[in-house]
Amino acid sequence: MLNNNIKIIFTGGGSGGHTMPALAMIKTLQKHYDKKKIKYEILYIGSKDSIEKSIIEKHNINYKTISTGKFRRYFSLKNITDIFNVIKGFFDSIKIIKNFKPHIIFSTGGFVSVPPVIAGYFKKIPILIHEQTIDAGLANKIAGVFATKIALTFNESKKYFKSKKCIFTGIPLREEIFSGKKENAYKKFGFDKKIPVVYFTGGGLGSHILNLSSFKFLPQLLENANVIFQTGSSFNSKDYLMMLKLRDGLPENKKRRFIVYNFINEDIADIYSIVSLAVGRSGSGTVNEFMALKIPAIYIPLKIATNNEQYKNASVHVKNKSAMIIEEKDLTKDNLFNAISDILFTDKIKTMKKNLNKLNHQSGNKKLLNLIENMIKLKL
Repeated sequence: MLNNNIKIIFTGGGSGGHTMPALAMIKTLQKHYDKKKIKYEILYIGSKDSIEKSIIEKHNINYKTISTGKFRRYFSLKNITDIFNVIKGFFDSIKIIKNFKPHIIFSTGGFVSVPPVIAGYFKKIPILIHEQTIDAGLANKIAGVFATKIALTFNESKKYFKSKKCIFTGIPLREEIFSGKKENAYKKFGFDKKIPVVYFTGGGLGSHILNLSSFKFLPQLLENANVIFQTGSSFNSKDYLMMLKLRDGLPENKKRRFIVYNFINEDIADIYSIVSLAVGRSGSGTVNEFMALKIPAIYIPLKIATNNEQYKNASVHVKNKSAMIIEEKDLTKDNLFNAISDILFTDKIKTMKKNLNKLNHQSGNKKLLNLIENMIKLKL
């Protein structure tokens, strides 16, 4: 029985795609243990100047940093120096694990997660890793060798790991994204309910090519639509400043219809509740959130993503006939604007929404919670 002071280490990062699933599970565990009146401690291991640090610390979660390096698939002198960073990260992790004494380590991938996973293996700690994408990333392929169990978002990922370790769970999603209130959102943003809402996002890191392409037609789109735009930290946040400058120069009627964010946090649930069409990258978390929330989408997959994983993620949504893909090589301001208009201002949007409503797409929080508890029981 889980009545001890349960201690769990989370690790993963480098992008919001690795960090948000970890945060979703932390919130699920906190809610579960609080309800059961079970004592627990959660510690997050990440890198020093990173997106995971900024996200996790905002939620008042204990955070420890380690040295880390990147595993590049091409020749670079940094591969040599980063070997020493990874080794140092391993010993940093050993020290943290020795002091914290976790019952389990939960990893969501990214290069920062590899040293804690290997260290946990040598300290005989049960390790659960979660793979978000169809094509497993290099970090998780390495971590998978040392993992006790491997949770999958897509069954297709199984081929990259030992089959007996794998279990299909789906991806953990933030519970708060389902709690948005339309009335609150329309009031908060001052939008006209009769006009559709288009949400642009390149994720937390942003997409310069998407930002730049959209910038050129936004004044035209704003004639018939409300727009919420998350620029991310793309181009050293210059894209965010560019969008703010564009907004400041618009006439008042269009300015009221245009909301710009660098990174969206607390407002995401209300935003999702009113989105008519989403336009953005196709990281696994983004695709799964849009499908779970029944949001039609236009995806521009990241061209340099490992094994074209973002294209494959988006294809899952496209198969449901509720999304479309524009590849980076085909992306222009004209074809993106035309694609948005062709969906948003025709019956296609109704058809896509209807197809999504037939889809039974659930988050993996509950399955992962049960898996974590079972692994902890074995440890205890």
